[in-house]
Amino acid sequence: MIRQSLCAALLMAAGAVGLASVAQAAVDPKNPDWPCVQKKVENLSPTAIWDGPAIDEHKNWFSAEKIPALVTKLASRRVPLEKATAAIDQFAASVPEADRDVQLTKVFAGLFDTVNTQRRSIIGGIEKYQRSQKSRAQELEQQGVNLANLRGDIVVDDTAAVPESEEEQKLYWAGRIFQERQANIPIACELPAVLEERLFALTQHIRSKMSK
Repeated sequence: MIRQSLCAALLMAAGAVGLASVAQAAVDPKNPDWPCVQKKVENLSPTAIWDGPAIDEHKNWFSAEKIPALVTKLASRRVPLEKATAAIDQFAASVPEADRDVQLTKVFAGLFDTVNTQRRSIIGGIEKYQRSQKSRAQELEQQGVNLANLRGDIVVDDTAAVPESEEEQKLYWAGRIFQERQANIPIACELPAVLEERLFALTQHIRSKMSK
């Protein structure tokens, strides 16, 4: 048994390293709520991955027959890439050659719009999640300070895996949950790139079925 300040014990229990990492998480000062090492690119440019006909005139792709259902299938990460490319092959084969390039351009226009929307939603979700984590970190730190001020110094068993008092335990487990949530952020940060890779692969396959 040793004597420590309650504040130090609670900060240890809540995961001081995890709390500090939130405050330092923003990589880009221009985007303080963006915690990812990947650069924030909210909107993709079609010309970066598409060298086919312009898609501006195909904004009504969703009204074309068969294309909305195909786009939904292609954009779904639950559909393996092999099945997605097979669906493109099947669609291309069903369209008369004279109209194939136009219809496949519509498919790309729909796929690009859909994936771009998905990415924006994910990016917005990551930033919302990060704001929540920042707020929660401040709450946990303040709870530790308040409890320390209320109770002063106590005897702490430094061999205990979990603080023994009810107040300490609550803060300890809140800190553990916080750190587990924080560990999910790098995983979420990979999702925009995953969507981009799938979009690029499918775009290349669509182009391979076009004559020009």
